[in-house]
Amino acid sequence: MRGDVVLRFPEPIPALRHVRSTLIHGGIASLRAAGMYDAYVAVVPAEARVEIETSFAGMWIPIETALAHYLACDAMGLSAESAARLGRGTFERTKGLLLGTAIGLARTAGVTPWSFLPHLQRFWVRGLDGGGVQAIRVGPKEARLEVVACTLLRSQYFRGALRGLVASLFELVSQKVYVHEEALGAETTLALRVQWV
Repeated sequence: MRGDVVLRFPEPIPALRHVRSTLIHGGIASLRAAGMYDAYVAVVPAEARVEIETSFAGMWIPIETALAHYLACDAMGLSAESAARLGRGTFERTKGLLLGTAIGLARTAGVTPWSFLPHLQRFWVRGLDGGGVQAIRVGPKEARLEVVACTLLRSQYFRGALRGLVASLFELVSQKVYVHEEALGAETTLALRVQWV
């Protein structure tokens, strides 16, 4: 089902190259808060863990290290719902990085998800270097978000966490949000159907 394009993919769309350390640190903090840090340490490659632990806030982490982190989270065997909950926690810890002053805007009367959607690529590039986002209106309170050229989508954990992060973003301006994953046919692509009330 196609609809009105609210945000087009950027051109060109480079493959994902780096991830902000703040996002990964936020994810690790969510694992700690859930009592899962020891299980994470047991499966993450030592080189990746050292690189992540020695990084400082706002630094770009190479995609290979970020992917090792998310694949380690996969190895923990978490459910998609657990990953989504952890993604919500990560959003709470990193929303300042991703949204900046848009957080204040979200609390302004009259702001809706349609106000946010045209800016998703700007939010994306604050945390991820490469890849692209497109947003399509498919109903009065329903959108389809398409993500491409994102190597991290190979990780089921990352997919679930991204779903949770998107839900948290939309909940800033909605009462209730539902986010469902739809495959786009390649391991580096994803579509999310977002509905809200």
